[in-house]
Amino acid sequence: MKITTYRSLVLSILLLIVYQSNAQDRAYVHRVVSELASPAMHGRGYYKEGDHKAAAYIAGELKKADINPLWDNYSQSYSFSINTFPGKVILRAGGRKLKPGRDFVINPANGSVDARYQLRWLPDTLTKSHSVYAIVDTSQLEGIMPVLPKKLGETYRSGLKGVPALMQIDDNIWWHVSRRQWPSGKVAVKVHPDAIKPGTTSVRVKAKAQLLENRPAINVGGMVRGHIQPDSFVVFVAHYDHLGRMGNEAIFPGASDNASGTAAVLDLARYYAANPEKAYYSMIFLLVSGEEAGLLGSRHFVENPPFDLTKTRFVINFDMVGTGSQGLNVFNANANPLAFGQLKKLNGQYEWFGELRERGASCNSDHCPFHQKGIPAFFLLTFGPENRHYHNIYDRAEMLPFTRYEQLFELVTTFIDNLPQLPWQTPIAE
Repeated sequence: MKITTYRSLVLSILLLIVYQSNAQDRAYVHRVVSELASPAMHGRGYYKEGDHKAAAYIAGELKKADINPLWDNYSQSYSFSINTFPGKVILRAGGRKLKPGRDFVINPANGSVDARYQLRWLPDTLTKSHSVYAIVDTSQLEGIMPVLPKKLGETYRSGLKGVPALMQIDDNIWWHVSRRQWPSGKVAVKVHPDAIKPGTTSVRVKAKAQLLENRPAINVGGMVRGHIQPDSFVVFVAHYDHLGRMGNEAIFPGASDNASGTAAVLDLARYYAANPEKAYYSMIFLLVSGEEAGLLGSRHFVENPPFDLTKTRFVINFDMVGTGSQGLNVFNANANPLAFGQLKKLNGQYEWFGELRERGASCNSDHCPFHQKGIPAFFLLTFGPENRHYHNIYDRAEMLPFTRYEQLFELVTTFIDNLPQLPWQTPIAE
């Protein structure tokens, strides 16, 4: 090899190392998602302290990146009540044991149950919940479990007044969490149509439930101090919690929702720590819990901020950002037209995303409590067919491609670079 060629190769490698230390790190993001969505984290829920293990991991990542803590040990504590299933969750239909998470889910508000039911299959033509009462005599339902069609929506989720037990057939086996527990005797399950034969006559439902009252929860946060306006703030936020386990078999890994957003915020933290000159304002990296239970972590944060919240310049919330082949949803775009105009202009200039979809104000993720305080905020969510797993057992790390991650990172950091050019929005609404 010629010396000149060798020197060129060395220089190229050095430049690549410098670039990788100063820009996005796809390998790091994949590694974080793999850790957070691993079985060891138990779905980052409340069974086996999965959320607390995730919080400790995130705090460790901020510490390794030399990020200044917002609180002692990077942790802000609060509490809320949550229903859990620490034992087995069993459904036997026609003598066959169904697979939890794959074949069925139980309503997360269910209490403990061990009961057998005779099934009463209702017509597939039903489209309205109130139509059930024309067919079913609610005074004659002891030991009976009506079977409802998918067309009735998520009836299994809310239950039906006067119907103590019900089954709903649905090919979308997704789950959620509940902060309460139904009274004894009330049961609802959702079953995949491939898992039960039409006309099956009986089922057995068995589950151990435990309502954890005032259970400790943790927000995690750090900061890179701004070098021009250190007393003004940009907040990058993502929720790290997920659904946890439904019993001791079904794990909901939550790679897309929302290990992906958590990894993006941690990657941004490393970027600004390595490039403090890019931090015009003080950069806040906030990973909250309790989102799945009702945005509880972000609400607690805005009511108990560790800095003057009125001096927050902008909030960017990352939730499910591991795809992007078709584009990027920008929620709250209509509420922040100048900022969205800047975002759209930059995307048009660099062609990072094929579509920047303008979405209205919403309260479906952790930007909402900031928005309700009058603080300008975007919620970013990528979209594309490459991964559509949501709240199910298939939302695993290996299923998440991060198709347009480099483009997302460049869009966000370039937008922040240009943020000082935008007029300051009036903060904190009454």
